[in-house]
Amino acid sequence: MTNAQAEIRKNIIELFEIEKLPEEKQEETIGRIGKIIFQAVLTRVLPFLEEKDLEQYDKLMDSNPSPEQVLDFLFDKVPNFLQIVAEETENFRKEAGEVLGAIKNTL
Repeated sequence: MTNAQAEIRKNIIELFEIEKLPEEKQEETIGRIGKIIFQAVLTRVLPFLEEKDLEQYDKLMDSNPSPEQVLDFLFDKVPNFLQIVAEETENFRKEAGEVLGAIKNTL
């Protein structure tokens, strides 16, 4: 796991208090939340890649890469990648909180 990946994982665990879950649910929850956040990050960063970088990204995706390989690629190509991930993580946390609040209000 690279430093970027470790930082992203740490942020997810802290923001969503995943350490409070039973151990068997922690990895599953991190994975689910990570996928949602990753989609938001991709939507935000792909338009900023240069044409040659988009071609490299397409080739990488054709090779069925691991999530770590994709993160490493984006970390190398996108300035402030960790900041963007942090912002999208916070956006997801806020949206999830609003949805949960709305659900609680209907019960």
